[in-house]
Amino acid sequence: MAHAFSRALFSAPLPPLAGPTGSGDTALDWAWTLVLLLASLLGGAVWTLLDRRAPHPRLMVTLSQLLRVSLIWWLAVYGLSKFNFGQFGLLVDRQLTTTYAESSPMGLLWRFMAASPGYQWLAGVAEVLPALLLLHRRTVTLGALIAAVTMTNVLALNLFYDVPVKNFSAHLLLAALVLLALDARRLRAFVTGEAVPAQVARPQPRVMTVLAWLVTAALLVMVGVQARTGLAALHTDRQRTQVSAEPLKTRGFQWVNEQPYNR
Repeated sequence: MAHAFSRALFSAPLPPLAGPTGSGDTALDWAWTLVLLLASLLGGAVWTLLDRRAPHPRLMVTLSQLLRVSLIWWLAVYGLSKFNFGQFGLLVDRQLTTTYAESSPMGLLWRFMAASPGYQWLAGVAEVLPALLLLHRRTVTLGALIAAVTMTNVLALNLFYDVPVKNFSAHLLLAALVLLALDARRLRAFVTGEAVPAQVARPQPRVMTVLAWLVTAALLVMVGVQARTGLAALHTDRQRTQVSAEPLKTRGFQWVNEQPYNR
């Protein structure tokens, strides 16, 4: 079907894939996204015409839960990887000798992230924090709001530094925005100062509450483990640079002159 849409819209079939590319932004990915979008709009229009009733509350709860699980998983995966520098790493010698003109936009992004371990940790907090908040019903809206801000920044970096996960990050941002839209009335009341009645919800099974706190504890433990691994990597790098002329990669310094200039 994606090939048919490509021929209809661009008068050409999709280019064949030689194999896994590691990119989520291939022509096939975007064509398939377009197919799903049009199918969703058509299905939603038909459903609206055939059933004018308000959506069943249980349906909205199910949608919210699916979006929350998806966001929690991916925010945790990407956030945890930043505490041990698993996504961007630390600078290596060849990166320090690469000129600006030799840098691709994505390569430049990877290097400026690798140059600052502290900023990588801050980015990890910006992703793990909303994941933790989304685990609990009382903080879902706050978690979705922080996730939307975080993913807006991630999508901007992917767009303007040409990182090939634009499609995927846009979907995560959309998931956060839909969660906010489900609570749009209360958010509007918060901004305008209007009074709204308390939200009435079915009691959550105790097992779900216990599970949410267990996952919260597990995530916090994993943050600690990953951060410990990252600190060990920083310590190793700085110890090595004390006994060799190797550049201090964690600060982006390079040796220019062995003799201090102020002596």
